[in-house]
Amino acid sequence: MLMHLLSFAAGAGIVYVWLTLRRTTAPQQGAERALSGTLAPIRPSAPTDEELEARIIEYLSSNVVYHINDLCQSLEHPKGARYVRSHFHKLMEQGKIRYRDMVYTV
Repeated sequence: MLMHLLSFAAGAGIVYVWLTLRRTTAPQQGAERALSGTLAPIRPSAPTDEELEARIIEYLSSNVVYHINDLCQSLEHPKGARYVRSHFHKLMEQGKIRYRDMVYTV
């Protein structure tokens, strides 16, 4: 029983130290950012729909695409593969992309 209590106390101590260290490092990064005078976002903004459609069409014209997942993984959009796939299907509905002989073409 004593061993269980000691193990629990050691684990709780490790978690407490880990959370304390995480809490102290996060404000320092924000403080450095505030001192630099810029309030620009850390991550670049997501490309617009027109840019995404242009990237899809450019990728299809320069590569042979047998499956839509190849395209979705290659573009690496910040909103994910589902977002790219939905725009891909929208372009197919508009007739800008065709599926012929098991290959997607522009």
